[in-house]
Amino acid sequence: MISEQTSRRICNHMNKDHMDAIHNYLKNYTDIKDFQEVELCEITSKFMKIKYDGKFTEIAFPKEISEQEIKSTLVAMIL
Repeated sequence: MISEQTSRRICNHMNKDHMDAIHNYLKNYTDIKDFQEVELCEITSKFMKIKYDGKFTEIAFPKEISEQEIKSTLVAMIL
């Protein structure tokens, strides 16, 4: 289980320092190719929720993850 506090901390960090990775996730794991505004909103053990242009999408992780696996999973998903 991933706590709300950990989710918020990771999302804030990604939105501040790794916006290129969030763009990458949208382009490579969804059919969404054109967007203006992007924000990582939530990380759960099963998916990440991304807000783009006022809409939301969820990208499933390859497997259920723990808090200790968040970083390695997000890094591995960058194509």
